[in-house]
This record gives sequence, C-alpha cells and structure tokens, in this order.
Amino acid sequence: MVFTCTFPCNPVFQFQRLFTRSRLQQHHSAPPLSPSNLKPSSSSSSSHHYSHTFSLIQDSAVIACLRANSAEQAMEAARAAVNGGIAVLEIVRSTPGVFEVLQALANEYPTKAFGVGTVLTAEDAKTAIKAGAKFLMSPATVNDILDDVRDTDVLYMPGVMTPTEIYSAHNAGAKIVKIQ
Repeated sequence: MVFTCTFPCNPVFQFQRLFTRSRLQQHHSAPPLSPSNLKPSSSSSSSHHYSHTFSLIQDSAVIACLRANSAEQAMEAARAAVNGGIAVLEIVRSTPGVFEVLQALANEYPTKAFGVGTVLTAEDAKTAIKAGAKFLMSPATVNDILDDVRDTDVLYMPGVMTPTEIYSAHNAGAKIVKIQ
C-alpha cells in the first residue's frame, strides 16, 4: 500500500508526497521491506490493470493537485505542470469543466497519469473514467466507487485519517490511500 500526504503549495497546486512502507520504516529506523512488497501483488486478478498508473505514482513520488477557477485556467496550469516535469496530476472535481479538461489532457499527454479528486459518487467516478481518468481520489472511502473500479485499469485512492480507516480501506480492496 502507498500512502499520500497533501502539502499546500499555492492557490493553484498542492503537492502530495507519497509514503511507501519502506519510506515510513526508514523514518522509524525499522528494516525496510523488500521491493516486491511495495509493488501491487501479481496474484490479484486485477493488479495488472492499474500497475502502470501505480508505477507512475510510485516513481514520481509527487501528485500535483490542480484546483482552478475556469477550464481555461486549468488547461494552462496543467500544461505548465506537465511541461515542468509533473507525471501525475489530480484535477479537483470542483474545477469547472473538469471532465472536459481531463479528456483533453489525456489525449494531449497519453503517457501521463491524470485523475480526478474529491470524487464522491459512483456517477462522477464513471464520468471521470469515460473522460480518461487513470486514478480517482476521495476524501473518504466510497465503497460504490471502490466496487466499480475493482476490475478496471483505474486506481482508486480513498482518503483516510486514522489507522482504523486505513485498515478498513485496505480490507475493502484499496491498493493505495491518501492520508488526509
């Protein structure tokens, strides 16, 4: 499981630092886990679907979070972020025209991972997936979304705050969580 933590940067972007188990253990002086434990398990029937997105997230160690006041501003900021080296970009659901922006970015930069954040309904999740989302984020675990993406190539990252929420999300099938 990979954990993310959000750090505010400026009004447009927030950066989320990924914490893998080995990074967490390094901070606590415990022996690191083997690299095979940090990758999605190949024994799971759906693990190969999302492994490319999972690898991009793990390799980049940063997820840029875009919140904009207009679709035009979102496109301009997203292009600047990608051209500046960002490989994984979350567009917040409240951004006007979020799904159109997502679709345009996914077509323009097919090797990057674009996703939608603050997804609260299965309907929004399905719309985001149709627009090209490679990952979805929520402020909490939404089981309907988790069930809908289980056998797809879309990675779902529910937000968690407590050990109980982490455990519950993991037991529900989450492969990665966002620590709020």
